[in-house]
Formats: sequence, C-alpha cells, structure tokens
Amino acid sequence: MTGEERELRTVLSHASMPDLPEGAMARLLARIEAERPVADVIAFRPRAVRRPSLFRYAAALPLAASLALGIYLGAMGTLDFALPSALTGDVAVNIDQEDDVTGVSEAEQFAEDTLS
Repeated sequence: MTGEERELRTVLSHASMPDLPEGAMARLLARIEAERPVADVIAFRPRAVRRPSLFRYAAALPLAASLALGIYLGAMGTLDFALPSALTGDVAVNIDQEDDVTGVSEAEQFAEDTLS
C-alpha cells in the first residue's frame, strides 16, 4: 500500500456516514426500473459484403503512371535541357565539358598551397 492510499484511507475513516431518508433505496430502485429500456439487446443485421470495384482505382492509376514516367525521364536525363539551371545546377548542361564539378582539383590545389 502506498503512502497516498494510506492517507486516503485515514481521511475516509474520519468521515461520517450520512443518514439516508426513509424509503430512499426503494425510490432509487423504482426509478432505475422505470427508466430501464424495453429491450436490453438490439439486433443488428450484418451489412452485405460487396466486392471491391475496379473503378475505385480510377484516380490512382494515372497518378502512378505519371510517377513512373517522371522517374524514367528523370533517370534518363533526356529532358534536362527543358529544366531551369536552378534545378539541375548546370551539372546536366556542363557534364560533357571538362570542368571539374566535384571540386577535387580545388581541394588538391588548396592542400598543396598550404603545405608549401
């Protein structure tokens, strides 16, 4: 038993039990009996199970197809000329040139300058 339970039991042991008026229990039981519903159980009929229709996928199929087409065209790089350079970072346009886009040569040059 925790300390809170002991304190609660101590407080409740000091409380007095109120006196019930005559017939209170009988009136309470009569009221409960009067408000009881007629039937305790309501029968529900099971809903008929329908097979899923193919039409519910009507919106998902074009979206999935456009996603697959976008992934294919993006991986192939055939439409990079149509994209702004902010999206491609000019990497797709300059890939054929001999520019160093990785920055490795700049890092090597910086390392050589600091060591000498």
